[in-house]
Parts: sequence; C-alpha cells; structure tokens
Amino acid sequence: MVKLASEKPNLIILDIGIGQPDGLEVCREVRKISEVPIIMLTVREDEIDEAMCLAAGANDYLTKPVSKTILGLRVANQLCTKKSNGSEKPTILKASDLTLDLLTRELRVGDKLVPITRTEFDFIHLLMEEPNRVFTRAQVSHAIGISAEFTSDHLLDTHASRLRIKILNAGGPRAISAVRAVGYRLI
Repeated sequence: MVKLASEKPNLIILDIGIGQPDGLEVCREVRKISEVPIIMLTVREDEIDEAMCLAAGANDYLTKPVSKTILGLRVANQLCTKKSNGSEKPTILKASDLTLDLLTRELRVGDKLVPITRTEFDFIHLLMEEPNRVFTRAQVSHAIGISAEFTSDHLLDTHASRLRIKILNAGGPRAISAVRAVGYRLI
C-alpha cells in the first residue's frame, strides 16, 4: 500500500490468484484509500467470483484469455471514466495538530508518532473524516468493525478514553469529545 502512495498509478490490473494476500483482498485494501480504477483479470469464470470482485470495489472483470485489443479498450475506458469523475480520496487527514496517514496507518501529534491499535486507528479515522461532526455510537461501532447490537456504551467509552490519553500523552489536544447519549466528535 505504501507503493500505491508513492507511485500513484492511473490504473491497477489484479489477478485474484496472485498469492497472499489474494487479488480480492488487495482490491479491498486499495479501495479503502484510493479510487484508482481496478480491473480484475483472471482465469476464474464463475459468476460468484465476478460478483465478489465487483462488490470489493473492482471497476471491471475480465477472464483470461483476453485479446490485447479488448484489454486495451477496457483500460482506455476506465482511464476515460476516471478523468470525468474527478479527484482521489486524500491519503493524509489533518485536524488540529493531528495527522493521520491512511497508507501507513500512522497517527502523529505534530512530529511525534502515536502508537495506536487497529481499532483506535479506525476510530480516529472516522472522526478525522469530518471534524466537528457528531458520529453516533452505531456509526463508530460500524467503523471499528463491531456490531452495534453487541457493543456496550462502556466499550466505546473505553476506546475513546484510551485514544484520548494517547493523544494527550504525545502533547496533543483533548481532541475527542463525547456527546452525551449520542456519540463522539473530533474538536
């Protein structure tokens, strides 16, 4: 994923069976941070595989063998569509003195790296997408990958508190605010 940021490709062609992680997982990860067009090129002809790839965010699906002409036309079509759709998602989010790098999954307060867990990263990522917006507990639960029906208020408060303490210990602001009976926001 780090290469994706430095090389900024115009288009990605993936094979489902590229190894570990497989092309489907790579597609999902790329889609979290980028809108770059993705064409899945594979020997798998099953409709379920095609549906899974498209659901993961692939823009097109081709089965091998495919002629150079057809592949070239599909690539040109995706590049043309990309130009008309506009810009990429940002890979760096900034709010106050906080910087969140979506490619390296690092949180910084100023220049100081703040060690955070996957859950804390997902939590702060949601809040930094729209600073000052109040996100409900259900939205936060969904963002951190926990079903809202199985999440207690105490669990979310604990995650928020630990993240707030890590930011404060790194010299940052009291950035995460709990909104009583609703959820959280980044201030």
